[in-house]
Amino acid sequence: MPEGHFTIPTRIYLTLGQRARLRHLLEREDRDLDEWLTELATAHLDVLPEPPPVAAQPSGTEAVAALRQRRAELRRLRPKLNDPYNAPPVWLVQMVADLEAEVRRLESVSGGQ
Repeated sequence: MPEGHFTIPTRIYLTLGQRARLRHLLEREDRDLDEWLTELATAHLDVLPEPPPVAAQPSGTEAVAALRQRRAELRRLRPKLNDPYNAPPVWLVQMVADLEAEVRRLESVSGGQ
């Protein structure tokens, strides 16, 4: 494998007929499946625009401030999940779950402060 490349284990779901045609194609061109799929993927990816840059991780003080904010949001939203007269909407349940995940991430960045 060339330097700087990596493998991605995956599954391909094909019908019996598609599998037979693929096998015939690979035999006709005397190629391996991984080589053929790599060529297809790189040809497709080479014409796509570059993805946006990954956001920088917050510094320790920024993470602590963000953590305080997320915890305050959770304190405000959690009681709405347990209202005996109104079931929480799905979006609220998801929002709380996302906030809890973000709190865990920020805790790992900030050292749990």
